Amino acid sequence: MDQAVFSDSDTGGETGGALATADRRLSACGETLERMVVTGPSRLLDDETVARVRALTGDLAAQLAGTDRDLANAVHAMLVGNRAILTHCHALAVEWRLAMRLSARLALDPVLPPLVQRHCATMMGLIAAQTRSFEATRRMLLVAGDLPADLQNLAYATVRAARADHALTHLADARADDNGGRLALLHQAVAGLGEDLDHALRVDEAGVSLFFTALAIASGHPRETVVLATAEDDPVRLALLLCATGLPRDDVARQLLALRPDADIALADAAPNAVAAEALLGAVR
Repeated sequence: MDQAVFSDSDTGGETGGALATADRRLSACGETLERMVVTGPSRLLDDETVARVRALTGDLAAQLAGTDRDLANAVHAMLVGNRAILTHCHALAVEWRLAMRLSARLALDPVLPPLVQRHCATMMGLIAAQTRSFEATRRMLLVAGDLPADLQNLAYATVRAARADHALTHLADARADDNGGRLALLHQAVAGLGEDLDHALRVDEAGVSLFFTALAIASGHPRETVVLATAEDDPVRLALLLCATGLPRDDVARQLLALRPDADIALADAAPNAVAAEALLGAVR
């Protein structure tokens, strides 16, 4: 072997560090592979969704870190280790995927579904936010201002923790504000529907985003939980969430099949009433 490839200044520190990193990645790969072999393919974690979540968290890290690439890498590693932020990005990816599928299958416009069209005059802000969000997610980008306030605060805390000297002038005065964010606008839209409120629980009328917000409010469960329930391999949680709203059995069946055409129609009878559905959901929390 040609010994000239090793410089006198190489003490092994850089090589050892690289090897330690490789060891960690190899260990993580083994753990991930084990889980995937045990659970098999999953609707929740198909290749496209995983890639989109990775890209969304990466884009958020880049926005937080500015032009400092090393800082961005460190922030990204911390963001994907934060369950709340990771779950939110996962829900965004699943929501986008379902919206695209219903657009193709039902010709349902993700931004201007029938219910929004009827209330267009009072939902211009929401329409703009939806357009911005869906286009960003399609391009695997994240609109940081659309994060809920608690997640914005987590993101700011993450980047400050990644740089101990806190020398981040572009974040020095950052304050979380989600009043004009997409999720806040969706909540406002549901609250302002009046006599059309029932239509918000019809995905073919409300569209994916408004439907998810209405279902979260009506069932009393977090929006991320509602979104991810549509992608679980077994749609029983989705059926129970629909039952928990108090919808009649036929409406539960109709919405279940609209979201999951492969679902067993018998799941519409998963609970006899909203109270029973909530009891079952609460038992597995």
